Amino acid sequence: MGKTDRTARLVKVEHILYQNRQGLKPEEIARLCDVCVRTTYRDLVALESELGVPIWEEGGKRGIVEGYFLPPIHFSLSEAMTIFLAARLMLSYAHRYDPNIASTFLKLNSVVPPPLKDQIQKTMDWLQKQRTDERYVRILETLAEAWVNQRTVRIWYQALGDEQATERCIDPYFIQPAAAWHSSYVIAHCHRADSIRTFKIERIEAAELASEIYTTPSNFDANEFFGSSWGIVVEGEVKTIRLRFDPEIARIMEETIWHPSQMLEKQSDGSVIMTLKVTDTVELYSWILGWGEKVEVLEPAELRKEIIETARAILDTYHTER
Repeated sequence: MGKTDRTARLVKVEHILYQNRQGLKPEEIARLCDVCVRTTYRDLVALESELGVPIWEEGGKRGIVEGYFLPPIHFSLSEAMTIFLAARLMLSYAHRYDPNIASTFLKLNSVVPPPLKDQIQKTMDWLQKQRTDERYVRILETLAEAWVNQRTVRIWYQALGDEQATERCIDPYFIQPAAAWHSSYVIAHCHRADSIRTFKIERIEAAELASEIYTTPSNFDANEFFGSSWGIVVEGEVKTIRLRFDPEIARIMEETIWHPSQMLEKQSDGSVIMTLKVTDTVELYSWILGWGEKVEVLEPAELRKEIIETARAILDTYHTER
């Protein structure tokens, strides 16, 4: 519970400073948190260095720099539940300790009734056991700040297949999580390529804000950008994909919206034919192969051929004696 207690205490210090805009002396903060002054000094340093909360100091008092906090927002129980589910979704694909998610849960936990409060506490306890990736958190925060403030960011990026990272300057247009790959991506204009590129955040070794200012094009819409993609990859030609799913999993196909373009046709034998208009990327291939013999690619012919060849290669792998 050590990390939980410390995180809770840091959030409490943050709340106390937020409620006292004129600032407080460390001795007053220590009294309100029921800790020694030395611990309070360490907490104030941790708020700045670990959580990125800007602290001012004047006349022996400490406070949070004006403009750091968003205006107060009131949530209904349903809205609080939505935040909880969104944070849970982030955890299910990241599997890492993120102090920002921990802070979100702690704040949410202070205003919701049981049993939701109990479940949030259990999630917080589980979160403390996850691995910590301070570099990832720091890079994500830098990208978020660059995106919100429309500032160019300099990154050192090691693309898949590259032996080492190379320096690039990018203008972030959007940050997108991808559950299938357990990763997050930044969609940005790359100065070197002079085009919009997708960068996997886990492959960024370092990031720092540059002095240049940019403006996201008014015609850029992330929803349209990803509209025809199955996942995070947007390159390729949009094709009409037709898949036949066995009766055994037909209901799963019917009760789930896999893609906005999907259309379903129930067949007399209980099977379902799904029609999609998407780019046939590796993400789509992986999803189709994941259903094994329960799905058949009807068209296009080239996709059917690709799946057949992959299935044969898998069979060859398992037939090979070791």
